[in-house]
Amino acid sequence: MSGSPRVSGLRISPVKALASVSVSRIRLSRDGVAEDRRLFLLREDGSVATMRRFPRLAGVVPDLDLAEGRLGLTFPGGRSAVADLTALGEPVEAVLFGKEREGRVVEGSASAALSEYAGEPLRLVLSTSTGVGWDEGPVSLVGHASARVVGAPNDPDGPDLARYRMLVELDGTEPFEEDAWAGRVIELGSARVRVTHALVRCVVIEHHGSTGARDWDGLKTLARVRGRSNLTLGMIGEVDLPGTISVGDHVAVPG
Repeated sequence: MSGSPRVSGLRISPVKALASVSVSRIRLSRDGVAEDRRLFLLREDGSVATMRRFPRLAGVVPDLDLAEGRLGLTFPGGRSAVADLTALGEPVEAVLFGKEREGRVVEGSASAALSEYAGEPLRLVLSTSTGVGWDEGPVSLVGHASARVVGAPNDPDGPDLARYRMLVELDGTEPFEEDAWAGRVIELGSARVRVTHALVRCVVIEHHGSTGARDWDGLKTLARVRGRSNLTLGMIGEVDLPGTISVGDHVAVPG
């Protein structure tokens, strides 16, 4: 076991299926991070657009400011669009992976820009409250060492952790050390998180985190490294005590 794990990165996904973005600081409430997966896209049939079905949406970078009621979108090539989150239309409901979510349609041109890029009509929806989106829980974490052992393709700074879309990224851990934290309450900055279970991975990890292009046989690689019955990488947790987490914070793990 390592002696000094720390937070090396924080990553949120303001709009489900779009790019994740790195931030230096987050406020963790009981329900998670207010800006994380706060918006989603609905197809004409009422289903939710996912990166699995629309991998190229990962190339669209969101810039969410809840205080100002604004969502900026930057598309590959430099095209941009802005959504006014105070201009809300009809209420809608959606279900994905058995979880229900309520929201209101965001009026304006951003939906049209996303629809053109995706190749089919999409409606941008703002969730009515902070929540875990359709993830396993409000907190997710993974160590760089674990990703290195699995052999994920590198970006200039090491393993491409963007493809894993995890809230907290860690340095100073041994490979898969975070697996042993299940059942423990760890301290991240001023927050406390109860680690509950390992995250089973899906085909999304096989796509580049910034472009959506499929560039890696991730599930086969994970099966070779961890075994076919253990396709997990990273951990999920619940918020035991709300607080603030910043890049560089040390992680306190009880012995």
